[in-house]
Amino acid sequence: MQRRRPNFYALRTTAGQEYNVAIMIENRVRGGVYKLYSIIVVPDLKGMIVVEANAPYEAQRAGYGLKHFKGLVRGALRLEDVAKMVTPRPMIEIVQVDDIVEIIRGPFAGMKGRIIDIDKARGEVRVEIAEAAFPLPAIINAEDVKIIGKAKRESSFES
Repeated sequence: MQRRRPNFYALRTTAGQEYNVAIMIENRVRGGVYKLYSIIVVPDLKGMIVVEANAPYEAQRAGYGLKHFKGLVRGALRLEDVAKMVTPRPMIEIVQVDDIVEIIRGPFAGMKGRIIDIDKARGEVRVEIAEAAFPLPAIINAEDVKIIGKAKRESSFES
């Protein structure tokens, strides 16, 4: 008998409770009754967790009756789709002008600032340090910043 390859299934949860549901499911799986191969919480995917199981009913059963568990999303996810969700994107693709960032490496580590320019070819951003007495622009590698506030985007619709 040929063994089936496990598939990925999305489970709906209450938004903001993804980690709690994942931990409760993990505790059930460790008990040995349920058969799941992996549990994935994607930070950008609100109200969903992804589990790897042989069949959808196994994924459904693992979460059944848990607080904040809403149900199983119909259909299986392809491995390529899950890989896209969990593969980290380079920071240079994520940052935008006017984002508020914290510098995590280098001489300005721990300081906060606002992005004023992006050089995608070099992978660098120009940051205006907010904690300086005067406007202090610094050119920093994009991987050395962490976004702490996204820029407010105005709609381009004009009436």
